Amino acid sequence: MSEAYWGLEQNLKTTPLYKIHNNNAAKLVSFAGYYLPIQYANGIIAEHNHTRKAASVFDVSHMGQIKISGPMIHDALEKILPISFSRIAPGQIKYTQFLNKEGKIIDDLMIHRSFEDNQIWLVVNADCTEKDLDHLYSNLNRSYKIELIDDRALIAIQGPKSSNILKEFFNEIDNMPFMTGDWFTYDNEQFFVSRCGYTGEDGYEVSIKDRYAEEFISKLLKFEDVKLAGLGARNSLRMEAGLCLYGNDISILTSPVEAGLTWSIPKERIENGGFIGHENIKKDLIDGVEKKLVGIKPLGKLPAREGTQILSKNGKIIGEITSGGYSPSLQAPIAMGYINAEILQKNSEILLNVRGNSLPAEIVSLPFVEHKYFRGKK
Repeated sequence: MSEAYWGLEQNLKTTPLYKIHNNNAAKLVSFAGYYLPIQYANGIIAEHNHTRKAASVFDVSHMGQIKISGPMIHDALEKILPISFSRIAPGQIKYTQFLNKEGKIIDDLMIHRSFEDNQIWLVVNADCTEKDLDHLYSNLNRSYKIELIDDRALIAIQGPKSSNILKEFFNEIDNMPFMTGDWFTYDNEQFFVSRCGYTGEDGYEVSIKDRYAEEFISKLLKFEDVKLAGLGARNSLRMEAGLCLYGNDISILTSPVEAGLTWSIPKERIENGGFIGHENIKKDLIDGVEKKLVGIKPLGKLPAREGTQILSKNGKIIGEITSGGYSPSLQAPIAMGYINAEILQKNSEILLNVRGNSLPAEIVSLPFVEHKYFRGKK
């Protein structure tokens, strides 16, 4: 199969699944310093819809996998992160953020409390890995070992049939609740499997040694219900789920309060503080913020892309779209963006400046498509 490169830069890295991508007619793009598939032969919409009804495999090996170990690691990390380990049982995973002193978001990440007392695992955004490591080195002393795991691939298998597929490889995988993870052995290889994802569907992320990644994916693809999916479908799925993308919906210019992410900060941490950025987070909650992230539904057929101006009914600029595109599930355009908080309280009717035209839209609650996470058997 010939290789297809779209607007690629030089000196890009490849993931352990590079051969799989080329053998399956992937259109490769430059993303976070890697060659990654934007789509395969069937296209983004087909991949999106297949994920919603069956199971899709995504290569997310570009994400940063970090292991931290050392004495009293929980206490040390609570000084950096707005989390409470008393609320996190061994094996549980939590969504959180690295914040700067101003309470702005350096990166958002997943943190796994290991079954070993003095060990923590993180998964961070690819573009932010280096600055995240710098942040950790700057705020943890030398008694802690910080390791970037660079010999393990990371894949996501997402969709309502993902559990039935993976239980063919790992015992009891179907009983794992959402946001938990554990180690499993298959074919004499060690896998770390977490029940989480970025699509709003039930699904898993699997960390596996590079040497075995291609073989494992090939075994997954033998199942009729499993297909490959690329970055394009991953993006439309996460937008439907109302999930933020770092660099678009959240950044070093936004706070968790503005982005509607205060649900991820335990109440006692907000009240008692003790983490980087706490004073400004509490100030934002007490005084209010100037802008807030909202869901937006354009009322026509034209999508509103990132950077589109949001207007009041009288034509005043009141915000900007941060993510936008077509929703295959709703067969309509959707978007997310920041709007002036004062305007937001008064009216849900807005206009979008699309290609020089003021088009009607409305503010809606997120997510656009209901989450289907597995919370445990009832």
